[in-house]
Amino acid sequence: MKSIRFVFIGVLGLAGCASVPLPPEAATARLVPVSSAAVEVYRPRFRMKDGELKLEAYALRQSKAETTSDTHIDIVYLDVSGRQLGHEQTNFSPRSLPPLHRLPKPHAYFLTSIKIPADTAVIEVRAHEGAHPL
Repeated sequence: MKSIRFVFIGVLGLAGCASVPLPPEAATARLVPVSSAAVEVYRPRFRMKDGELKLEAYALRQSKAETTSDTHIDIVYLDVSGRQLGHEQTNFSPRSLPPLHRLPKPHAYFLTSIKIPADTAVIEVRAHEGAHPL
């Protein structure tokens, strides 16, 4: 009898650990990683943390890249026709990734709060070297 009660309590505890559902605008938007010559954007995904929608991904140094210290991440919101609805910029940490000499690849991580504009169909997570033209 005690073992059945223990299993039941364990199942109730696991039910409390269920993931928080994504808001509708995140559930319908497609995330697309766009790598650069210096940085590969790897595994972008949405995550709910502290009641906020966040975008997380990894940045990996490309094998022929001299440095990654001048690279940042652009988050670009597009509608179904490809028209840009918005743009945000974030950084990854550490900014200067070591060269790839062994597996698993050394990488940086980023997690940033996002606000998805209405009518967003695609979110490109782009690695970008240098500054943007004014």
